[in-house]
Amino acid sequence: MTQHQPVILTAAEIQDIEARAHAMRAAAMADALRALGRGTVNLVLKLSARFARPRTA
Repeated sequence: MTQHQPVILTAAEIQDIEARAHAMRAAAMADALRALGRGTVNLVLKLSARFARPRTA
């Protein structure tokens, strides 16, 4: 087989590739949403800390 010949995949191999891709997309989306949630919480905490501290004279 040369470099330019296509690889023939079976239906089971294609389904396995699609299942792995789906799992990878789900993990990436979970990581992105987790990071977004952490950023939102940190922003709220910073803003609340800014207004909760008494001002010094």
